[in-house]
Amino acid sequence: MALTSGWSLADDPAEFDAGEEFLLARAATNLPLLIALSAVRRSGGGRTPSLFGWWTGHEGAVGGAFVRPSFGPLLLGDMPVEAAAALPGQLDGRPHTWEGRSDLAEAFAAECPGQPVGPRSRLHRLETLCPCSTPDGFARPATPADHDLLDRWYEAVTRGHGTLGAVAGRIASGDLNVWETGGRVVAVAGHGPRFGPAVRLDPIYTASEHRGHGYATALVAAITRSLLATGVTEVVHVTTPANPAAYQRLGYQPVADYVTFSRFA
Repeated sequence: MALTSGWSLADDPAEFDAGEEFLLARAATNLPLLIALSAVRRSGGGRTPSLFGWWTGHEGAVGGAFVRPSFGPLLLGDMPVEAAAALPGQLDGRPHTWEGRSDLAEAFAAECPGQPVGPRSRLHRLETLCPCSTPDGFARPATPADHDLLDRWYEAVTRGHGTLGAVAGRIASGDLNVWETGGRVVAVAGHGPRFGPAVRLDPIYTASEHRGHGYATALVAAITRSLLATGVTEVVHVTTPANPAAYQRLGYQPVADYVTFSRFA
């Protein structure tokens, strides 16, 4: 572990307590880092060492963190812009890709040149759940009988880059729900694991021929109510900025935009 210019770095997640505590305190906007940290612990690491860091401000309190797993981009958590700008100088090797809140990713890129890749995303967080009209049909948990249909939808959502077996695993864990009407499944929505008080909705998908009827909106409302009933207090979901964000009518409000950068774009 080394402390330089406000950054403490460690290659062992067991030494990341200060950073993890900071991320959990702001779980709603740091869920990708918490998910990656959990995956690193489950996998036991990898051939390429993971790296973790936390930023200590002048007042002595932790004010930022990052996670660089062995299997993906460097993930910038909440932090001051000056911390993001200082981070490249503390790394032994510059990352191929990094992602985070737009202003932080851009500050990092000012010291580690790269170009934005892929679409920007926009994080929305539930303020107060608002009532919505209910279309024909009902929400229910996904079952193994839904697997083949949901697997095809998952491929569409991830553009063929989904994890093998992801749908089966999520059905087994009970975090996928569908909207059924007239004996047909027309929409799916799910949620990730809970970290602290926060959960992220993902995926949310309606078959193209069934869009415009409010099925996904009603399903998101049902899942949100269920999560709130279990004690979750922060529910978030991600769209593209171009998305009209239909779920704003449910009480989800935009928080910030996020972007991925690559040195080899």
